Amino acid sequence: MVNSVSTKKRKTKPAVITADSLPGKPIKPRIFQPFRAIGYVTNDVPFTLQGRGTAFFLTTCVGNSFHIYDCTKLNLLFVGPQTELPITAMASAKDTTFVACSKEIILFNRAKEIRRLTSKNQGNIFSLTVLGHFLISMSDNNKITVWNHETGELYTELEFVERFTVSTIVHPHTYLDKILVGSIQGTMEIWNIRTNKLIYSFSSFGSPITTLTQSPVVDVIAVGLLDGTIILHNIKADERIKTYTQEDDQHVMATANISGDIALWNLDRKILIHVMKGAHDGLIPAIQFLNGQPILITSGADNSVKEWIFDNLDGLPNLLKSRSGHHAPPTIIQYYGTDGHCILSASADRSLRSFSIVRDSQSVELSQVQSKQQEWDNILSCHLNARYAWTWSYQKKVIGKFKFAPRDGSYVKATAVSACGNFGIIGSSSGCIVMFNMQSGKLRKTFAGSDEHGKSISGLASDPLNRFIISSSLDGTIKIWDFTSAEVINTIYISSPVTILKYQTESNLLATASDDLTIRVIDVDTRKIVRAFSGHRNRITDLTFSQDGRWIISSSLDSTIRTWDLPSGHMIDIFRVDSIATSVSFSPTGDFLATSHVDNVGIFLWANRAQFASLSLRSVSDDEVFDVSLPTTSGIDNDVEDDIANQTNGDEKDLPFFSSEQLTEQMITLSTLPKSKWQNLLNLDTIKKRNKPKEPPKVPEKAPFFLTTLPGVEPKFVVEEGKKTANNDNKIVKLNEIRMETEFTKLLKKNEDSGDYSEFFNYLKTLNPSGIDFELRSMNLDNNFQDLQLFLDAIESRLKSKKDFELCQAYLNHFLRIYGDIIIANPEPLGIRLQSILEEHQKEWSRIEELLQYNLCMLDFLRR
Repeated sequence: MVNSVSTKKRKTKPAVITADSLPGKPIKPRIFQPFRAIGYVTNDVPFTLQGRGTAFFLTTCVGNSFHIYDCTKLNLLFVGPQTELPITAMASAKDTTFVACSKEIILFNRAKEIRRLTSKNQGNIFSLTVLGHFLISMSDNNKITVWNHETGELYTELEFVERFTVSTIVHPHTYLDKILVGSIQGTMEIWNIRTNKLIYSFSSFGSPITTLTQSPVVDVIAVGLLDGTIILHNIKADERIKTYTQEDDQHVMATANISGDIALWNLDRKILIHVMKGAHDGLIPAIQFLNGQPILITSGADNSVKEWIFDNLDGLPNLLKSRSGHHAPPTIIQYYGTDGHCILSASADRSLRSFSIVRDSQSVELSQVQSKQQEWDNILSCHLNARYAWTWSYQKKVIGKFKFAPRDGSYVKATAVSACGNFGIIGSSSGCIVMFNMQSGKLRKTFAGSDEHGKSISGLASDPLNRFIISSSLDGTIKIWDFTSAEVINTIYISSPVTILKYQTESNLLATASDDLTIRVIDVDTRKIVRAFSGHRNRITDLTFSQDGRWIISSSLDSTIRTWDLPSGHMIDIFRVDSIATSVSFSPTGDFLATSHVDNVGIFLWANRAQFASLSLRSVSDDEVFDVSLPTTSGIDNDVEDDIANQTNGDEKDLPFFSSEQLTEQMITLSTLPKSKWQNLLNLDTIKKRNKPKEPPKVPEKAPFFLTTLPGVEPKFVVEEGKKTANNDNKIVKLNEIRMETEFTKLLKKNEDSGDYSEFFNYLKTLNPSGIDFELRSMNLDNNFQDLQLFLDAIESRLKSKKDFELCQAYLNHFLRIYGDIIIANPEPLGIRLQSILEEHQKEWSRIEELLQYNLCMLDFLRR
């Protein structure tokens, strides 16, 4: 169901997460975390086009960020980082993107900020031009500033007098270090930026100059004037070649106006050949041909980029590709399908769109041009002040064949489609409900009579088995109709006009919002109100169920989005956004909440933190509301995301839960290590045998006897610095005097003094099976096997503490494999310790075995 609602705009604020002014207030969302915004393509800032070999890349502005598209398929390649202020101008060169934000210029290499350029005398920048290693900016204080963008140094500044107010700039081809500047007074000047001198001044064209563009011919510049006149001017000879007028009824020139029309001119015949009326809905800030290709790229303030190809015999263009979004705020959104990948969105721009949250290129507008092939339509929409409901085909992305109208000719106010998809239901402003067949378009039933609603229908729903239809009305009633007989089964009276109705099929619950600012939940089976939630301070604009039916998320004109928990009957989350939410929809998979807002043309996604974090879903009050800005197209910043993840809500219940190492000293506890950490130790010999190379490594070729080499994998020759006269006795190394003490041995001796071997076992847990094998085999056998005795003491101590039970078994098993023969030959110091370990092990294992046998016996008894 898609409806239209009217909303009131509010002024937006910068997209920054802010803390509440009250002390101790949380700044992180409890449940919903800002994720990203979709549906943004471009705005009224002119795009930049850059050729890299045979490929072309388009950079568009979307407010505080920029998008980079591949012109071949118009695929979105990259989303730039967020800037503190809105972008006012852009330029690009190689891998660098230049953006102007008010009085500052920021240089980006993809997502990495390289440098910032600022000047005390610079005003708000409205144009950027790249000329080699120079970056030229124009600002509203009538100055042109030239930077060396490679070094970040200010090169020069050009200040103009009041009689010449700069409006546009271009670098004429082959004019070394020179720029052509246009003015609001209609005059042009050529300046040399190296010498900072005026070269030539042109007479006025009689109207403000809005744009200057280099033609393919050297010395010829196209001058666009505010009155719609286009002049081809030879700047070398200062001669006017030809004058065109946009409103007048091979080489082509394309021009655009503020109404969204594009005019095509034949420069050879000097005539207007075609006018593309309504190419964009409103101002076209940028238009440009691809070099060497018959493709024209245009962008509009209507949030769209289009490619036009000139491949017809008559020389007229066809639309090749486009990327677009709503150019008016969406009024209602709803997830489509069960995979949670698609969102249907209806807007005040009279368009119905499908947005993919997975892949931008799959977002499309459902065409209002009739499809030639017959198709079973599966979407039903109603529109503001319309007497018909339209069907749509999602498969073909086009408007359907049928229009459904109430029997009395009143306005359509609500729509619904049955779960089977065969029937479309419409409710009218007179209170009448009519059902049509979606395949044939024929009228099937009318739900009316003495029990019909007395006022406009506000919501419709049907159950999955086509047993009944539920309707709500502004007369303050909710009626349940029999699907077959079209008679009223039950009427539920609400003390206030019902404005919203949502049905949750899994739990068979019905949620309604009414003018008394109360959300009521009705059990359809018992026909009784089971929950009532109050708290919103202005009209409720929309509500939605979570996928499991446990939560209700609601939005309101008070700018808050609230989450209500049905089992407990409490509000468990509340946050305030800087733009009123008009519609909310919860993903079928439970991962995202989608919202639309009154003064934003995009759709905003909020990640459900309950999917990946432990949350404390306690009751909250209105005093715990906090401000969260809307998600951005580039997603939440990493540092902000880390801050959100690390902060708590000021309650001990919200602190992260950490499991203790051991619940009780009487309970045998296993380690939390992966199974491979200790199981591979038991099969280490088999693993080594399997990984043994088939052929022995080849010995490198020996160096000549007279050349000295350095030891290593690859022998290297060294030059002797001189003969060494050291005594041969100094070169003798006595192996029995070498004593290497590893961290393994150090920790064993250190923990022996304290009697707590936790530090030693924590170190063992960091080693892989090969490392443990090496440490055990490297133990010193001197001093009556002191190291072996310490290791056995550590194992016995750990068994008595009832911790790391399986690790002790694995370590002891491998230890006995290595030193079994030594222990048998020396029973006095080592055998006694092994006997003590065996007794401790048998005591604990007998206790576990008793519990296991008891449970097995109990299960066997219950099974029989």
